[in-house]
Order: sequence, then structure tokens, then C-alpha cells
Amino acid sequence: MFVLSLSGRPGHGRSVGDPVPALLEALADLELPLAPERTAGPEALVLADRAEEALEALLRAAEVGSLAVGLGVGAVRRPLPASVREIAGPAVAAAEEALRTAGTTSQVPLAVRAADARHQDTAADVESVLRLVGWMIRARSRGQWEAVRALRHEPGATQARLAERLGVTQQTVSRAVKTSGWREESAAHPLAVRLLSMIDLTSAR
Repeated sequence: MFVLSLSGRPGHGRSVGDPVPALLEALADLELPLAPERTAGPEALVLADRAEEALEALLRAAEVGSLAVGLGVGAVRRPLPASVREIAGPAVAAAEEALRTAGTTSQVPLAVRAADARHQDTAADVESVLRLVGWMIRARSRGQWEAVRALRHEPGATQARLAERLGVTQQTVSRAVKTSGWREESAAHPLAVRLLSMIDLTSAR
């Protein structure tokens, strides 16, 4: 299982304010075992049972911004409770440890920890991949953001279709996509999923 512990406390992001409402709205349509919830103050907890869902939640959190993210991979106590705030187990402790580490990094506040110490090297590998992805996301301009978000919502859309949706020219979309690093970022997604899955498959669920 994958536990994401997120914090918008001062020092854990770029701006002042409470990013949790925007985060919960961004995650609303994901198919997760339990609904994401605010835990205390500007903090939230997310549970995913598949690597793809965990990655998507991470990407959406990065797009919201102003959040430090700790990802723990491992077992969660069964049966699952009614609320994500009540989950317990090694993956939860790993996520809390990861969040403490993430809060000490200024550029991309994200850390990954495996509950099983045998998988720490793989966790470090996927953390490196995800921090690079996070850096690319943070570096985008507003126009690049809009083009990439449109692509994420409609991956098969032509540039002409995206331009119509955004109210800009096709040349503007083409330039924004090319300079956003989206193709390079999306090429790294399968690697992140594979590494996360490797940890999860060899952990007690």
C-alpha cells in the first residue's frame, strides 16, 4: 500500500496559506480505497493501493504546490477503517518519517521511504526520479502549466483541439508543450510506477 502524508505548514512549501482544500479537490476523482482527508491544520493523508494511483496523487499535489510530501510504501493494518485518518501500520510510520525528511528540502520537498528496510535503495531511486519530475513541474510558466494540464486531462487531443480549449493559437500550444518538459516528464512516469510496484509487491499488504 502507499501512504502519502502531506503538509502545507510554513517551511513546507513556497507560499503562505492553506493548500489542503485545493489538494482535496484535485484528488476528488481518483479511485482510492479511502477518501483523502485533512488530518490537522494544513495537513492531509492519502491512501492508494496501486502505484499508478500513488503517482497520480503525487503529481496532482505537485501541481497544487506549497506542499511537502512524504510517501511511505508497505503494509497497512487490515481491515481498513472507515476514515483514512484512522489507518495504521508500517506504511503510515514510513510516510511520517518521509514527511519529516521532505520538510528539510527547499527545492522539491518530497521524500520516499519503504517500511521494509531491505527496499530502502529502491525507495531512494524512486525518490530521485520523483524529485526530478517535481522540479520540472515547479519550473513551469503559467502557459506551460495550462498546456500540460490540458494534455493530462485529454492525453489523445491534438494540438488544434488543445488550442481551441485553451483559447490560444496552435503555435502557442506547440511551443508551451515543447518547452514545458512534458514529454520528458511523462517518459519518467513508467519508471516511477515500476520502482514503486517493486517495493509494494514484496511488502505485506
